[in-house]
Amino acid sequence: MRNLYGILVVAAVLGLAGAAQAAGQVDGVNIVYPIEGAAYPITDPGPGGLKSAYFASSFSVKCRGGPGTVEWGFNASAALGSARFYDQTSMQFVHKLPGGAHYFWVRSNCGQIREGTVKFRIGS
Repeated sequence: MRNLYGILVVAAVLGLAGAAQAAGQVDGVNIVYPIEGAAYPITDPGPGGLKSAYFASSFSVKCRGGPGTVEWGFNASAALGSARFYDQTSMQFVHKLPGGAHYFWVRSNCGQIREGTVKFRIGS
């Protein structure tokens, strides 16, 4: 009887933990890189003024329960890329940018428009 009680307690705890984890999953855009307000490339000492640099970006999008679309780009330009996916996707890519201030944007349609924007600099 004691073993049965222990098994029931463990099962209940695992069930609650799984439900809490599922409840914490939110649809939307997560920009991993660049970091808001940072200057790139990261060097020590800083890079100073740069004419241009190759720059890596990374993001993920989650739209639970159905197909989704995503597009991404820099500044006010047209989208650099787009994709269709089901439930979730992650993207990483490298793009050459001129020195100066920029922003990276990601826009997804998960039943409603979800956006993310990060401001950063190339050079100091």
